[in-house]
Amino acid sequence: MRKNTSPEKISAYTEILKKMINCKTVFTENGENEAEFEKFYSVIEESFPNLVKNAKKLNFGTGCFFYVIQGKNPKKNILLMSHHDVVDSCEGWETPAFTATEKEGFLFGRGTIDTKTPLFAELMAAEELLSEGFGFEGFNLWIGSSNNEECSGDGMVLAAKYFSENKIRFETVLDEGGAITEGMIPRVTKKSAVVAVHEKSRHLFRCKTTNLPQSGHGSFSAKTATPAERICLFVTEVTEKSKKIYKPEFYPEVRATFERHVPYMSFPMNVLFGNINIFAPVIKKIMSKIPAASPMLTTGVSFTSLSTESVPGAQNKTAETTMYLRCVREEDLYRGLSEIKKIAAKYGIEIEETLRDYCKPTDFNGESFRKIENLLQKNFPDAIVAPFLLTAGTDARRLTDVADNILRFAPIDLSKSQFKTIHGANENIKIENIGECVVFYKDFIKSI
Repeated sequence: MRKNTSPEKISAYTEILKKMINCKTVFTENGENEAEFEKFYSVIEESFPNLVKNAKKLNFGTGCFFYVIQGKNPKKNILLMSHHDVVDSCEGWETPAFTATEKEGFLFGRGTIDTKTPLFAELMAAEELLSEGFGFEGFNLWIGSSNNEECSGDGMVLAAKYFSENKIRFETVLDEGGAITEGMIPRVTKKSAVVAVHEKSRHLFRCKTTNLPQSGHGSFSAKTATPAERICLFVTEVTEKSKKIYKPEFYPEVRATFERHVPYMSFPMNVLFGNINIFAPVIKKIMSKIPAASPMLTTGVSFTSLSTESVPGAQNKTAETTMYLRCVREEDLYRGLSEIKKIAAKYGIEIEETLRDYCKPTDFNGESFRKIENLLQKNFPDAIVAPFLLTAGTDARRLTDVADNILRFAPIDLSKSQFKTIHGANENIKIENIGECVVFYKDFIKSI
């Protein structure tokens, strides 16, 4: 049985959340929605007076904020996170995207899932605990939210720099990323509470080549292929060989996702995943053909841009492309990169890394994960709790150098149809679940 919240409280929660949803916090570089963000910050100040009064506030960039509740005899820092920017509206909405609308027990509006409900629940959990006289004994509680997560903005990057410079370290960071979902694992009818303990990284490489000096007037044929031709040959060969360079592998967090579900699987899935060591080749082959599953097994390779430069009337040209790699483990990425560099050498191409955005995995056998696992089993006893690998991205990855454990989970209970509304039309949450979110975060804080 899930923990219940009174109808009166849920009604009060919903009214505050509506005000947050009604703010069109879509981040743009030109700041066209600045007034909407300011309205959003006013809603927070009005709705959580105990928190605003008792917590210190830090601001970074144009709208990334942190509330810090200083605990008694603090020995550790705990951080709850949820960004407050949202993606813009799109076609297909049956209600106005930025006007929160109640309908048949659900609240519709952009941000109800991603991620204003979790942020509301985190703030309300702290607000109520402060009003109840909770002591925050032994730890400082931080609640952070960036205004430009959806566009990989600089808010949390600046915050991470501040934490590093001031030697502030977090024992546990809890951000969005996982949820309570259905149908995540084929042949499993129970819901799953999946907690991401890792997310795929982002690495960019500049691949550049130039023409040879002997290539003369444009009316003469070059003795070697032009830079543009060699870049194209390089891209083609790497693309064709990428599956051999980066072979599929069952990483520990991916393996654990399926192993936790084995007792609830029907035949033949229970046999296959109950004996992963035996059937690994078959499972990898099947998963590699599923778009949603394939990224969990390997490093992805893509080329995101191609450009050339020339001097009028001559063949002195340069050409370059940007190679985008997303890996589960860095050692695998760099091992494969050595093979890619051999291909590049054939075509006279130099490779330089321009972005490294890697987040260390969290041990799902460690205390932080076990703590959240126990809470989920108590708060959502009808769900299977499992670690998993997030193939998307979160702000939490920015904190990998200042955090011991990073977990990604929001206690939002989603059906298959609701899950599809994330970044799509008719995003909505079950109103009853709003209360469950507040209870979860209160229990999480009390368990520290």
